[in-house]
Amino acid sequence: MDRGDAQRLVDLGCEISGLAFAVYVGELPSPDSARARLAELPDPDGSVLIAVDPERRSVDIITGSYAMSRVDNHSCNLAVLAFQSCAAAGDVSTGIRDALVLLAERARAPRVLHLDEPN
Repeated sequence: MDRGDAQRLVDLGCEISGLAFAVYVGELPSPDSARARLAELPDPDGSVLIAVDPERRSVDIITGSYAMSRVDNHSCNLAVLAFQSCAAAGDVSTGIRDALVLLAERARAPRVLHLDEPN
């Protein structure tokens, strides 16, 4: 996955959910590495970070305090499973895409039906 593809995915995630998404691909030497990356983002509270260590074929999904209210643990677990199934087949890029789109869809604000409209 090149930088342009990653940026298009991040933009799509924002468009779908209204949250800021970020993708980090690189070495994650400790469990706190992904959390430190989230803190470096412009809006860490409203962001979702998908941090991938390709060597280990692992993914960490870290949410900021506001984003956590829209992306629950169940959604993160589903996204990790989506990533892992692709990564096991050697397709890390598709795993990142699937995880990000799943998270964005699950965080989408629900449609509101106006009850004061005439029937």
